[in-house]
Parts: sequence; structure tokens; C-alpha cells
Amino acid sequence: MPEPAPAPEPPPPSLPFRLPADYYASPERNRVFPRAVPIGCGSAAAVFLIALFAAGALVSGDRGGRLVARFFGMMQSEIDGQFTKDVPAARRAEFDAQFNELRHRLETGRAKLTTLQPFLETMRDASMDEKITPEETKKLIDGLHEVNRQ
Repeated sequence: MPEPAPAPEPPPPSLPFRLPADYYASPERNRVFPRAVPIGCGSAAAVFLIALFAAGALVSGDRGGRLVARFFGMMQSEIDGQFTKDVPAARRAEFDAQFNELRHRLETGRAKLTTLQPFLETMRDASMDEKITPEETKKLIDGLHEVNRQ
């Protein structure tokens, strides 16, 4: 007796989406985006990165002093608003005078940006709670004296 023929396999289920294996196995692929989109976005990203590196080199060099001095002017105005009431006016004036000297030195290129790190850390620690006490004011002024001496 001959063996019965095997039953035909059921057709694969119809899915509402295309399987990745079917997509990559097909000889012709439909593009999701036009060819110019990835090229244009990639070119824009490359231009942005080059501009970012150029701006970083400019700021870290001597010519970035004016930009950094403006930034320091904004920081100075914020710190002036954080002094507590028990900080004497003479200390505030001395702080402003030393900070203005630092900004002038940055604008003229006489201050090195690498020497500012200890002062910036002191300023960060002092202004973290948004209140600058007389003791913190003294530390800031001492830090400014040290930066302005170099």
C-alpha cells in the first residue's frame, strides 16, 4: 500500500508588518527616506562638530578672553545678589574691585584661564547654597587676590 502523500504545509500567517528577514532577503528595498536626507543630516552634523571644536579652541586660547570676561560679568552680578546682609559693604566693594580687575585682565589677555580653576572651585563651593557669608566672602577675595597676582 502506498504511503499517503504528506499534507501540504499551511500558508504562513499574514502579518500586518514586514519581517526583517523578509526585508533583507528581498533584492529590492524601498527607502524610508530619500538619499539626500542622510547625506544632508550627516553633513550638517559634521559642520556642527567642526564649529564646536573651533569655538572650544577659540575660548581656550588667548582670544577667548573677551567672551570669558562677559561670562564672568554675569557671574559677578549673580554673586552680588547672593551676599548675606551681614557682609560689610567694604568687603562687597573689595570683592567687586578684585573681580573687575580679573575681568579686565581676562579681556586684555593677561590672565591665564588655567590659573582660574582654584578660584572657580572656591566660588562654586561658596555659592552652592545661594548665600554668601562673610567667611565665604573672605575666601573669595583671597582667591581673587591670588589669581590677580599671577
